[in-house]
Amino acid sequence: MKRGALLALVVLSAAVLLPSAVAEQGASSAATLPRLVPPSDGQAYFGFTFRLFDGSNHVWGDDRPFAERIRDSIEIELAGKTPAFIKVWTPWQRPDQRGKPYVPFGDALADIARVRGVVGEQGLLHLDWNLTLSNGANEGISVREIRQGRTDAYIRAYARDVREYGKPVLLTLFNGEFNADWWWAVSPRANGRLTTADFVQAWRRVVDIFRAVGATNVSWAWVVNGYPADPSQQPQIDRDIGAYYPGDDYVDWVGADVYDVGTPNWLDGPYAFAVAHSKPVWIGEFAIRHEWSSTAPSQWGAWLKATFDYFESHPAVRAISYFNYNNREGAGHVKWDPNRDVYLYDGHVRYTPDLNDHDHRLLAGGPEIRATFARRIASGRYLSTVSTEAVDAQPQPPTAALMKPTVRGLTATVRWQGNLAADAYDLAIRPRSRAWRTVAEHLTASSYRLKGEAGDRMLVRVRPRDVFGSPGSWSASRPLIFPRR
Repeated sequence: MKRGALLALVVLSAAVLLPSAVAEQGASSAATLPRLVPPSDGQAYFGFTFRLFDGSNHVWGDDRPFAERIRDSIEIELAGKTPAFIKVWTPWQRPDQRGKPYVPFGDALADIARVRGVVGEQGLLHLDWNLTLSNGANEGISVREIRQGRTDAYIRAYARDVREYGKPVLLTLFNGEFNADWWWAVSPRANGRLTTADFVQAWRRVVDIFRAVGATNVSWAWVVNGYPADPSQQPQIDRDIGAYYPGDDYVDWVGADVYDVGTPNWLDGPYAFAVAHSKPVWIGEFAIRHEWSSTAPSQWGAWLKATFDYFESHPAVRAISYFNYNNREGAGHVKWDPNRDVYLYDGHVRYTPDLNDHDHRLLAGGPEIRATFARRIASGRYLSTVSTEAVDAQPQPPTAALMKPTVRGLTATVRWQGNLAADAYDLAIRPRSRAWRTVAEHLTASSYRLKGEAGDRMLVRVRPRDVFGSPGSWSASRPLIFPRR
């Protein structure tokens, strides 16, 4: 065959991309990473959902800077104890933006740094990596697309960066409360196109990719919505939580959320499920002042006490997280009336007293609520620091296998399949008895078109690269013959 007669025509399904700066450095040399382990019997890590950003919009009810807000909360509500973690919320995608861009792990680093400045080196990153922005109007990604492998490259890059972060991570995947009817991207009850199998298989795919990349510093939190013993009280919640369960090998913590819409024994079903599967229990969210709550303001303190009593009488509860967040902007049942607000801290803080309005901040409950919470969290049961173990963090080797090429005239299509560790591919040919020659590098597709001349014969092979850019082994070769005219 004449030199130059072989031309690359089209890369199918994806563009040819240069490796990222991280990938060019090659895989990290870390052989192990720290991973969260549950605390000892009778103890639980405690944390907060807390507004991390600063803002003067009155809807947030507090225009003080983050450092001042969290310092006040620790002093008044947490008995001077720093939380073991503060939730970092980050979406998979921004489907309302042009091109529906995916959100890299790096976009969360500013919030992570802010949190680490509070919880310190002995604290934990709780990452809420969610699909809440997807809905039927913007048609963002859902667990179905994730199950189908359409987001694999994004997940690999995310896992690579989480591995490079190098500290323990507790990750709430997709969404908590997926067994209810309010998350379009994850819940069959909210989106009739989805099934529980979509959820389960998508979850397993994500975990498998993280393992393939070596991101073993992640612990996986599977968090349902709590539910009453009488299903008629909350028909929008699916009590068959086992249908959503990815399996013991894919879940580290079984969690549940509970608000004062119900009572603490709404945790009974998830708690029993966790115990049956030998998993520690993670209370992902609990709080007063839910907008659909019928708990009277005079009973907020009693509800908090009963909830802490539940934690302390159920030994499998090993982590709790109070939802200390003003979410009244999202309230649809109870509208905010600014004229009813009272002010604190020289007018920098405001809240509506004696109202269930989605403002879950403890300070919105008043001084007695803040004091009640502080008394309970002061117990030595609730820990500010976490324990870890060293786990193997070696990435799996990428592999690829060629399929039989197809030839139409003088154009051949070469296809291959890679494992979950394979992120890009190099393609090489060997015309007749000549030496192998690489004709394409760092392909992100799983197919490639070649043009030849009548009667040309050659061998083709493919070599995968992992997400760090490190190459695997060349595949077995396949013959390619262009027909004579």
